[in-house]
Amino acid sequence: MGLYGSFYASLSGLSNSASNLSVIGNNLANLNTIGYKGSSTSFQDLFSASLGTQGTQGNGNPIQIGLGTRLGGVTQNFGQGSFQSTNNVTDLAISGQGFFTLTTPGGARCYTRAGNFTVSKAGFLTDPNGNFVMGWNRSGSAVSTNGSPVPVQINPGVTAPPSATTLVGSTTNLDSSAALGTSFTTPMQVYDSLGAVHTLLFTYTKTAPIGTDPVGTTAAWTLGITTDGGATVTGPTRVTFDSSGKYNGPNTNPTLTIAGWTNGATSPTTTWQIFDAATAAPNLTGYASASTTSGSIQDGFGSGTIQSLMVDQNGTIIGSFTNGQTIALAKVALALFSNQNGLSKQGDNTWLETLASGVGNVGAAQQGGRGVVLGGNLELSNVDVAEEFTKLIVAQRGYQANSRVVTTSDELLQETLNLKR
Repeated sequence: MGLYGSFYASLSGLSNSASNLSVIGNNLANLNTIGYKGSSTSFQDLFSASLGTQGTQGNGNPIQIGLGTRLGGVTQNFGQGSFQSTNNVTDLAISGQGFFTLTTPGGARCYTRAGNFTVSKAGFLTDPNGNFVMGWNRSGSAVSTNGSPVPVQINPGVTAPPSATTLVGSTTNLDSSAALGTSFTTPMQVYDSLGAVHTLLFTYTKTAPIGTDPVGTTAAWTLGITTDGGATVTGPTRVTFDSSGKYNGPNTNPTLTIAGWTNGATSPTTTWQIFDAATAAPNLTGYASASTTSGSIQDGFGSGTIQSLMVDQNGTIIGSFTNGQTIALAKVALALFSNQNGLSKQGDNTWLETLASGVGNVGAAQQGGRGVVLGGNLELSNVDVAEEFTKLIVAQRGYQANSRVVTTSDELLQETLNLKR
């Protein structure tokens, strides 16, 4: 091989050191790139040439001189990056394994860890390059992950449906010392099946004091329940209390039937919750204190529009509506790969699957080894500045050492050429 072999060996060292510097430089250039995963280089020696006729020493060991080095590989580091909290609810980060699944406007599939997503004017969740974030949209009354992923779409004009009132209740005391004929009215708000709000009026009129009611030692009040909107209410017509002021009626919650709304709405049979659901104690009392209602409940609500969004750890996008309801609108999909190092970088924070990586296994977050989705967060680059600068120093020294071999070999060749003088 002679001196020319040292030229080419050191030249390969210079070339690979330059490649190493390129990788380090790219890592440092992407120090602030969302979701960026750093890379590192590895080297291999080239086939070594044998010296001598047999190529072996007397003891049989081979006599070999290396021919330099080559780039063995550039390995991506898919270690977890740190997180940055943002004020954008559609900024998403993955804690753990997996990639967000994207589809380009042309229909090609790609993957990313950069979750700086926004909602387009058409309501689609997209990345900064216009790629569609894939997942599952609400169909009917739920978001199902059984079908194939589709572009996630959030309709800002969606309306949460109303729910008719099926339960009413109040904490009411009727004054046992009130004169006969005294009336006390308690209003309760209810909703019909169309979401229209109505008022139930409970009118209690004292008809008998303690010890005079035909039922026994009770105080009795007649009850009339009316409402607006042309409907009629059928329910209990009297309530009684014992000598301790406790409700003396049946030990079950009575029902109310509301029918005849002029707007065409219907109402299911409504339970009047006299007995507290937690303690079973009656909320209707007849003590010798002023008649009053200190609180009321009902479970109906009207229709509502989207007020805000949130994303839970399952990747479910949840809408908070003006009627106080929360509804799952969509769920983003995550992909896992048998060999994520086999993914091909395509720029724009995206990867493509290859034969080496295998086909992406797409599913929901927190299932099948997929990570957790963090809403309102972004995963930062996992590049370690101190580590990269250390690599930079080593690569620089390697480049300098190989350049010294080139200059030394050149000087020796010059001396050889001077021998004929």
